Amino acid sequence: MQTMKAVRINECGSYEVLQYGDHPMPKFGEHDILVKVMSTAVSGWDIKYRNGDLLKKFEDKSLPGRKAYPLPQQPGREAAGEVIAIGSQVSQFSVGDRVLGLVHPEKPGDINAIRGLGNLSEGLDYPGHAMKGGNAQFIARPENYWMRIPDSVSYKDAAAGSWSYPTSHRIVVDRCSVKVGEYVFVTGASGGMGYATLQWAKLAGASVITTSRDADKRKVLLEQGADLVIDPNNPEQARNEIMEFTHQQGVEHAIEYTGNTTLQQLAYDVLRLGGNLCPVGGDVTSSGLPWGIMDLVAKEMTILGIRGSRLNDQRVYLEMLANGKISPAIATTLPLSEVQSAHKLVEEHKVVGKVMLDPWL
Repeated sequence: MQTMKAVRINECGSYEVLQYGDHPMPKFGEHDILVKVMSTAVSGWDIKYRNGDLLKKFEDKSLPGRKAYPLPQQPGREAAGEVIAIGSQVSQFSVGDRVLGLVHPEKPGDINAIRGLGNLSEGLDYPGHAMKGGNAQFIARPENYWMRIPDSVSYKDAAAGSWSYPTSHRIVVDRCSVKVGEYVFVTGASGGMGYATLQWAKLAGASVITTSRDADKRKVLLEQGADLVIDPNNPEQARNEIMEFTHQQGVEHAIEYTGNTTLQQLAYDVLRLGGNLCPVGGDVTSSGLPWGIMDLVAKEMTILGIRGSRLNDQRVYLEMLANGKISPAIATTLPLSEVQSAHKLVEEHKVVGKVMLDPWL
């Protein structure tokens, strides 16, 4: 085979910049493995890349240790598939292995990896950012960019949560250290990250409070284990409901995924003294938060940053999938050729769960 089907963008813009067509098969070197992609997806970061938000944010500088975002690009943070060829120096994988592409690979020997912060490794490229993503029939990457998929886990399930679940696991377990009996407030819980955070926090033994303006989504979140789901359209009423639910003490942890200033303020308002607030999502070109230094002093709160998952978070994700402890929500699966429709579903927030792409339909 000399060519494959793949999605490319040559410029930023609306859905029409996503071009599906024939492209040369990827080249692979002595340390690379060539993978037949069986399942890939659309993420919020793919949307930001396509519409130009990421390039606007990093046009003058990139994240520390990262290259700037290039064009043209092949999108797709997530990908799972079968190894069909290996380079001469590959030692960890064999042809026929079922593998998951690591959304946050680590660079062996990097000083940050040695410090236990492999997610901050410098001198490597993230798939779907500086390296070609998974929206293709075949991809080639170094062997340290992959992890084996347990036999009981499908390609689709492995790919569906490969970004959101490991990252949210790090937020819940490492950054917030959520404990049994605590209260966790999660905004944007109908999105991939929020939905995954809900599951991890419940597994940690916490009571979870979430938000949604949509009545149907509120029902789904309750069915998935949320202890309280509020409509944030009336912030004062929302605050009163949360404070009543937490016996007027507030929540130990507030994890904010939307970037909406009203919800950021609500997260602060319901945070108990000495609590943790982790602002994660929103417009990457925005800056500033709706509270100041004296607000932080008043609550002696801790602000937590997060920049991706570590290898162990990605390992735990696959182990918990195999054990049936977590289950990524999959809204629909479309052919890779319908990538424009898939982006529209994600960008317009029309579904709860992941929009998957099948390169072989």
